[in-house]
Amino acid sequence: MTLSRRRILRITSGVALAGLAGCASTPTLYYRLSALPGPVLNTAPQTIRIRKVSIPAYLDQTKIAKPGAAYELASFPNALWADQLGNMLQSTLVENLTQRLPQTTVTGSGAIGAPAGLLVEINVLRFDPDSSGSIVLIVQFALKNPNGSLRLTKTIQSSGTPATPDPAGTAAAMSTLWAGFANTVAGYAAD
Repeated sequence: MTLSRRRILRITSGVALAGLAGCASTPTLYYRLSALPGPVLNTAPQTIRIRKVSIPAYLDQTKIAKPGAAYELASFPNALWADQLGNMLQSTLVENLTQRLPQTTVTGSGAIGAPAGLLVEINVLRFDPDSSGSIVLIVQFALKNPNGSLRLTKTIQSSGTPATPDPAGTAAAMSTLWAGFANTVAGYAAD
C-alpha cells in the first residue's frame, strides 16, 4: 500500500511540475533610442561637448512610458529601456550631431575629455506621451563658450504620434523627435 502511494505522489508531482513549466512568464524586452540621419551642414572644424542631459525624476526609470489618463504616468509591461534615458539621450545626440556636422568632433561625458570650443547643456522638461498618445518633447538648451559665457538659450517644443501604439513605436517616435532636436542644435552650432 505504501509503494502505491509513493508512486501516485511521484506521478502527481511530475504532472504539477510539467504544468508549471508551461506557464512561462512573458519575456522582458529592452529598447533603445536610435540616431537618425539628418541634414549635413558644412562648417569649419570645431569641437563640441554635450554635457550630461538633465531629465525630470519621473522619467528617470527603466520602464517605458505609455499613454494614460490625465495626470497618470503609465508604463508598458515587460518593456524596459536598455540604459538610463538620460544616458541614451546624450549618446544619441552625440551620434546625431556627428552625422550632421562631419567637420566637428562631438563628445559626451564619457572617457574622452577633449577641450571643447562649444558646450551644449540640456534640460529635458518633458519627453513622454500625453493622454492622446502623442509623444511630447519640451527641452531647454544652452550653448556656451569654453570660458562659460552664454552664447544662446532656447526652449524647443515638438510632438509626434507613434506609428504603432507599442514600446517599439514609442521608441521610434522618440528617436524621431530627438533627431529633430539634433537638427536644431546643429543649426545653431553651425552659426
